[in-house]
Amino acid sequence: MTVKARRVAVIGAGPAGAIATDALVKEQAFDTIRVFDRRAGIGGTWIYTPHLPTAIPSLSDLVSGKADVAVAAPSQLPAVTPLSEEINGHQRRFSDTALHENLHSNITPALMSYTQEPFPDKLSARTLAEYGPGAPFRHHSTIREWVEGIFSRGGHEKLVELSTTVEKAEKVGGEWVLTLRKEAQGRNYWWRETFDALVVATGHYNVPWFPTVPGLLEYDQKFPGKILHSKHFRNASPFKGKRVVVVGGSISAHEVVHEILDVAQTPVYAALRGEPIPAFGWEPFLHPDIVVKKEISRLDSETGRVFFADGSSLDDVDHIVFGTGYTFSVPYLEHVQERISNAYRRLPGVYQHTWDIEDPTLAFVGMLGGGFTFRVYEWQAVAVARHLAGRAKSLPSIPEQLEWERKRVAERGGGKDYYSIAPDYGAFFELLRDIAGEPAPGTTGRALPPFDDKWLELWTGMITHKIQGFQRKRKRAEEARGSIKAKL
Repeated sequence: MTVKARRVAVIGAGPAGAIATDALVKEQAFDTIRVFDRRAGIGGTWIYTPHLPTAIPSLSDLVSGKADVAVAAPSQLPAVTPLSEEINGHQRRFSDTALHENLHSNITPALMSYTQEPFPDKLSARTLAEYGPGAPFRHHSTIREWVEGIFSRGGHEKLVELSTTVEKAEKVGGEWVLTLRKEAQGRNYWWRETFDALVVATGHYNVPWFPTVPGLLEYDQKFPGKILHSKHFRNASPFKGKRVVVVGGSISAHEVVHEILDVAQTPVYAALRGEPIPAFGWEPFLHPDIVVKKEISRLDSETGRVFFADGSSLDDVDHIVFGTGYTFSVPYLEHVQERISNAYRRLPGVYQHTWDIEDPTLAFVGMLGGGFTFRVYEWQAVAVARHLAGRAKSLPSIPEQLEWERKRVAERGGGKDYYSIAPDYGAFFELLRDIAGEPAPGTTGRALPPFDDKWLELWTGMITHKIQGFQRKRKRAEEARGSIKAKL
């Protein structure tokens, strides 16, 4: 299907929304480009929200898939309504971000940067202390500033409508009709706008995901506040002297465990289902103050006891922190949300994690993982912008796109394995570059360079840096233990 849109809406003003906006502008093919973000500033999930109390309104709704639902708009628009917890509550709407005080990037700047937007050489005190002056990581505040710079340097701020939530997006008579709500002056202002195409760049770090654990809901009811998710981790201070179990074997779990090690009751317990994330292996869990357990097999709401699959158990646990990732959620797109609810932790009906198979006027940027973020967003954004301008290579037929999805589900199932572009980085970048093609003559469209194998070397080096950081921390702890034993 050939697409030639004149009016395009972008949902999200984070890293993916920033590059999507810039790519659209540089195509010089659109009459209207509008960017909507529900937060009060630019930055998306890189906006730090320590002022928002952290909690999950209903773990039961979250586990059953009934959380983060669409809200009803007034019957007549435009309209003005009072604020309410249902409409404006950040916990009910999952609008707080997943940043903690010391969160840093896990990707080297050379790979995170877009081709025309390098990261600044700005290191936080924490980065310098842990990784030294050559550290390849950046504090979350630096990343937000970088995202803001993409909008400001391109003059794109005028396209952005902040504090504005897309409450509904539906196709009516060949047009995308967006129901919008702006929170301002203590009220909700509602209206509608129409577009030819829609780019969703809201990410997938909003709605926490919990594994199925027998007794989880009963335990949460009996011991409110004990069950936590890494999204709501802000700093280590609440865990001082506490007995803590951290669930998960990936980045979020790594970060929580190592943030609380110096203050929590030791050992800190790490509960893993199977192997940890391959890139880092077991190194994050080899610290002498970490005890590794198999996954939690059951929670006893009567005694508070935590049972593990290795047959062991723990009493007197103060907190169980689930560093188990997130689920996709786009409640404003009813038909897509319905698909999500019937799939396992993935964005179904979407070709190459980017184009809606049924309707290629709907595209997604940044709804993937596995590495090379944010750079891969640029390749997506350029391919999408050129596709919407009617200048890209045609997408495969719908049966071919559906077959791609069928094979991927058969091979990878759902979850991270499905939406990870690892290990086929080069193939994915080149597929997007092939679809995008070259910029149209006389335009400022972005040119995508070929995938460079040296990027893989940078990726490996970045992982090495992180592993060396874990090793240094472990060595210091072992040396400290040795000193104590020597004194005794």
